[in-house]
Order: sequence, then structure tokens, then C-alpha cells
Amino acid sequence: MKNINISYLNLPAQSPSLELNLSLSEKVHRDSLKISHKFYMCDRALSSCSVNLLKKKSICDICTFKAKKGFEIFNKRNPNSELIKISKKDLLKFFKNNLSKEIKDELMLGVHSTIGSQLRLDNMDILNKKWRKIKENMYSSSVSLYNFFDKVLKTNKVNNFIIFNGRLSCARPLVCVSKSNNINYKLFDATNNGQIPMYSTNEMFHSINFEKKNALRTYVKFYKESKTIASEYMRKKLNSIKTNDKVYTKNQIKGHIDIKIRSLKKPIISIYSSSDDEYRFIGSDWAQYGLVDQIDGIFSLINSDLSKKYDFVVKMHPNQKKMHPSIKKRYAELSKHVNLLLPDNKTDTYSLINFSKLIINFCSTVGAEANYLRKPVIQIGASRFRALPVANYVSSIEDAINLIRNNKIKIMPIRASIVYFCYHGKTQFKLDSYKYIEDGVFKYGGELIKTSFFMRVSAVYDKYIQGRLRGDEVILSKLYLYIPNLIFGTTKVK
Repeated sequence: MKNINISYLNLPAQSPSLELNLSLSEKVHRDSLKISHKFYMCDRALSSCSVNLLKKKSICDICTFKAKKGFEIFNKRNPNSELIKISKKDLLKFFKNNLSKEIKDELMLGVHSTIGSQLRLDNMDILNKKWRKIKENMYSSSVSLYNFFDKVLKTNKVNNFIIFNGRLSCARPLVCVSKSNNINYKLFDATNNGQIPMYSTNEMFHSINFEKKNALRTYVKFYKESKTIASEYMRKKLNSIKTNDKVYTKNQIKGHIDIKIRSLKKPIISIYSSSDDEYRFIGSDWAQYGLVDQIDGIFSLINSDLSKKYDFVVKMHPNQKKMHPSIKKRYAELSKHVNLLLPDNKTDTYSLINFSKLIINFCSTVGAEANYLRKPVIQIGASRFRALPVANYVSSIEDAINLIRNNKIKIMPIRASIVYFCYHGKTQFKLDSYKYIEDGVFKYGGELIKTSFFMRVSAVYDKYIQGRLRGDEVILSKLYLYIPNLIFGTTKVK
């Protein structure tokens, strides 16, 4: 039995996942040219996935076309490769839900993570009938994927398994089955709408250890420049300039703080909330630090005896404007009891930090930024920088209240923020055959991978229905994006 490397071409309709997949696969393949590379592609096999919730034929057509075309380019550049199609019939053979509870829970986590991202929802108990059916279909497909690749891994000598992201319902089963069979898995994704590729081996991007390890590695590599890198990173943040992440503060007014906040008489504790769905379904390394309900926690804070000494301000993350209606309703109720700055409020995030006595953070990078600005920070629960001494860490609201009440808060070392900013200011990931051209336009091996205009037009209605299903209320306002995407075959998002 010969050794092989394998890749799963999931979500190829959703560029740049396809271009990144082919590029990382090529990187792995060329490190061991004598080993053949097998690509597995979904050939209308899944009952539901994040790019095609309702399994519409037109969207499947785009996925299968792009996967085949992408493989043709790869095979031309790397002849020792093969494409294997997975059909619905193939997966039906492997639907045996006799997996361990641990694996079932992991697969369901992937399903919940997918639905949470689609709906910006953290409570799966309130799904309507249609979404419960989608959840059922995603889970059954996840089980079949796990069992299908369990056989592949047991009957082949696989060196590496290349997988997109690892968090979603069509990827988490592959991570699980790789772990079960002691196979190396390599995950990939990109930040900033595809500008900055990233990849990992045998760990999730979102894992706290991954962030710590790469932050320290980058800091050591750029030690002499580290303060300059951090200063430049923070300069960009303060001025709403793109770093390696989307600029969320561009609609804020620099230096502005609402008059009602400036008029508060007591020292201010500013609480920076985040989208719960961003971290609720990531995995066990986040869960071990506590997955608190932010709104319940804020109610506990403002109703504690701390309110005698402090005024509270809740600054919602700009990305929270996409929240599920059920969460919006809870924040609307919260606004009756505390100074709440909505996602589109013009108050400058960083001016508010400087105006505050203390910062309370959930999972936002604001925690590391506030520490750099020399403010005391309490971090409740998990965050990407949890393994670095950036904040006063607690796992519950009660612990945070006691820390403040007993005056045990410290300003943490600025060096911890510098270490973290080095990682986000200097990427360590290189993929030679991947190229970001502009927003929505990517190349693999110097070639664009596009579908025909007819194929794109055929999918318009189904994509519209899917958008409505997700609760997308800005479809018409985004026609300036959708029409050029339709005409030119791009995937612009801004």
C-alpha cells in the first residue's frame, strides 16, 4: 500500500476556499512529489451545507463545475494526482449513526457552528421548522462524511488530510475522523476577505494554543521590530485602517463620545460585547474557560452593588447589527436598564476606552488593545489571547464583580499586547500558488476559476431564497455588489 495525501474540495462555489485548497494541497504535494495526491469532491452528495442550505441544483452545479475545473488546473501543474467524486449514493452507504457520544457531540458542534454563523444565533432551541430540518440534514450528512472517510483512512496510508477551516458541518467530521485515525490534518482559511492565507497542522485556527504559539513565534522572529510593529498595528486600529482583519470602526467618528456618556458623573466601566455565535460553538478549549451569557452577565453587573460606585456603558460590536432578531430583542430590553451604544453608534471605540476607568471584555480583540492603551481590562471567559497575560482573566460574572469590589485589578504588561499584535501585524503564512487580486477575485496557479454567465444567472433565484432564509434584510441595498458579481463571476463582499 502506497502513501498518499488527500484533500476534500468542500464549498468550492465559495471563493477563495477552492483556490486556497488547491494552493495548500500543492504546497503539501510538492514537499513529497513521489506521493500521489487524491482529491475528493462532493458530487451533489450532501443534503445540506453552509453554501447550499437547501441543496438547490443550481448551486450544486456551480460547486461541481468549479471543483472539476480547479482540479484540472492542479493536475496540469501536478500530474501525480486524481479526482474522486462522492455521490449521494456513496454517502447513503455510510449512514450508520453508531458513533461514540463524544464524536456525535463534535459533529453536532459543527452543525450548530454552521447554523450559528448563518443566523448569527447562539440558541439552537428556538429554530423554526425549516431550520430544524436543515439541521437534521446537515447532521446526517456529517455522520455519513465521517463514516465515508473513516473507511478511506483505514484502507489507505494517508500522510496528510487537507481540509477547509475545520469548524463547519462539512469539515468538522473530517477533523474528527483524522483524530480518530491518528492522521495529520491541515486546515486552511484566509482573513480580510481572502487577502491573508493561513493554515495549521493538527489544531484549529480558533484554538487558544494556536494563537499563543504563533504569536510567540512571530514575536521572537521580529523581536527587534516588535514595538514598532505593535505601534503601527495600533495606529491603524485607532485610525480605522485595515490590518489583517476587517475594519469594523470605519463608520465611527474619531474622538466622538455621545454627550449622554460624557455627562455621566461616576467613573465609567465600559463593557465591550461580542457576537455570542462567534465563540459559542468553537470547541472544548474555549469551553473550559466558561461560555457566559453576555446579556445575563451584564444584567448581573449593573444590578450589583458596583452600581453605587460606577456608571456602566455597554458598547456593542459593530458586527452585532447582524444579530438574530431574538438576540436583538434581548439587547433592546437591556437598553432600558443601562447606557447601551448600538452597533451603528458613532462613538469611537478607542476614545471610549481612554474615557473609561475600567474595561470589561468578552472575546473581542478590544481587550488586548485596551491593555496596550494602558487601561485595566477584565476578560470574562475565553478569547483568542487568553493564554497571554493581556487581561485580568475570570470565568464568570461573579468573579469579575468580586475582582472589582475587592480592588484586585491590575494593569497587565504591555508586552503581552505587543506579542499579540506582532502575530496580527506580520503574517507567517505563505502559499506561492495563491494570489489575491482584489476583493472577490483570486487566482490559483495564475488562473481564475470561474463558472459561465448562464450558470451564475441560473443560481440567482436560489441564492435569493437562501438569503431570505438567513434573514438577509439588505439584499436590495447590496445590488451594487451582486450585479457585478453576476456579470463578472467575482465574489465581492464590499
